[in-house]
Amino acid sequence: MATVNEIPLDPAKPTKRFINSMIGWIILFTILIVGTLLLQLGSFLIGIAVVFVLMIGWQWWYENAYYKNYFYDIQPEFLNIKKGVITPREAIFPYEKLQDVYVDQDIFDRMFGLWDVHISTATMLSGMEAHIDGVSEENSKKLRDMILTKIKEAKRKTGAS
Repeated sequence: MATVNEIPLDPAKPTKRFINSMIGWIILFTILIVGTLLLQLGSFLIGIAVVFVLMIGWQWWYENAYYKNYFYDIQPEFLNIKKGVITPREAIFPYEKLQDVYVDQDIFDRMFGLWDVHISTATMLSGMEAHIDGVSEENSKKLRDMILTKIKEAKRKTGAS
């Protein structure tokens, strides 16, 4: 049907995730630096700076690896989403179990022109794993429409309304 190769993620996705993650790291390291200065532990500043630089490198590598490993596939009977680097996760969603599909953006998505496609189910899994994030507006609409069509076909086959 359609995979991440045919309807790709936007290349801005890793940069958006990197910047989003770095905000937290900057806050943490600012607190550590202020604490070190207040306690007059100046010798620890170099160590904090080295760790911060290492975290920047690690975060950049991780976000790019996450982007490269991200996979989804719209199959005839189910939607398959795989993501993750260190602890990869795979979720398979049969269309007859899906309840809704919607697209949205957070503040960083707006800055980068990215959209997320969310799939709702009656389980907790839908909140955690059931989304394809970081696609263009055009691709988000294509994905939403394709998945909604599959849901309608599955409900028609099972006689559900």
